[in-house]
Amino acid sequence: MSPTAPTMFPDLETNMRATAEGFIHSFDGRWTTGATMRYRAPECEHSMLPSTLGLGTRKKNNEEWAAHFERLDGLVINAKTTVHDYLAVPSELRAVCRTSLDADTPVGSYHNDYVWFFTFDKTGQFIVSITEFMDSKAGAKLLGELTEAGLLQNH
Repeated sequence: MSPTAPTMFPDLETNMRATAEGFIHSFDGRWTTGATMRYRAPECEHSMLPSTLGLGTRKKNNEEWAAHFERLDGLVINAKTTVHDYLAVPSELRAVCRTSLDADTPVGSYHNDYVWFFTFDKTGQFIVSITEFMDSKAGAKLLGELTEAGLLQNH
């Protein structure tokens, strides 16, 4: 589509983009559960891949995801997310976003690459499904080092 071509879903497309980028940038600064929850619909489900990371492929509801993420609260700081690619299909209420994240942790610096698959509610203002795909080597290394240092339990 050319930059001047009209879109069929101008408000929906704008909402989806703002919601996706808001969610992605909610990981900036210090990782806290509350910041990311504001973009998730009450029925949102979240899965983290690849399965080799060991976090399970079953989708977690908001409560389950918050309990998982809460263990990282305060351990990842000075995070900066960069959005590299974004592609949306408003007629299907879906978008994909490729990002990277650089941060500090008590066990050293952290860098990871992510691809996010989002499904939105009919307004585009809330995410109803998230599939997060990350660099499993970097993720496993961080989780292992935090566990070894006694900073992360039950992961």
